[in-house]
Amino acid sequence: MLLAVLLNSKVVKFKILFRTSLFLPALTSVIVAGMVFRLMFSESDTAVANQIVIWLGFDSVDWRYNAWSGMFLMVVLASWRWMGINILYFLAALQNVPNDLYEAAEIDGAGTFKKFFFVTLPFLKPVTIFVATISIIGGFRMFEESFVFWTSGSPGNIGLTIVGYLYQEGIQQNDMGFGAAIGVILMLIIFAISLTQLFLTGAFKRGDE
Repeated sequence: MLLAVLLNSKVVKFKILFRTSLFLPALTSVIVAGMVFRLMFSESDTAVANQIVIWLGFDSVDWRYNAWSGMFLMVVLASWRWMGINILYFLAALQNVPNDLYEAAEIDGAGTFKKFFFVTLPFLKPVTIFVATISIIGGFRMFEESFVFWTSGSPGNIGLTIVGYLYQEGIQQNDMGFGAAIGVILMLIIFAISLTQLFLTGAFKRGDE
């Protein structure tokens, strides 16, 4: 949200360049992104991350198979891929904020922070709920990133997602009944999250209220 507000302000120059560079990761294939991260953060001394670590005078790190770094890299990979499209949602919402409100706030003596909290934020509430919802659902649906990043399983199953667990039990272990049960539970979780979003955005309110 803050990046979208910054990119929508008059302070930043070359807005189109920044917007394009932030959106490009969303167009990248999950398989390609996972493989690139796997090569950059492999246990080899020739990996990009380890080259930097060695140059700084430290020993190389087994990035993928350390619990702390493996989970951190998964978060970075997911955030890198979806940050651009989420910024796009916020930028679209910012175009609907009337300039008259900002001008009225300036006349009343409101500064940058007050305009953000009392003018911008209320207009961004629906899209904030929407982005939070699709991000949570995307987290539950995540599978390819973990599958490509850890080809032989993550340490202590830290990268085992619900969909990955479904694949492991239903396909690899050939327990289709248990896999189907996991799928039904996942569907119910996503259904509950979607209902919560509709409730928070007032979709169930009557038109005359």
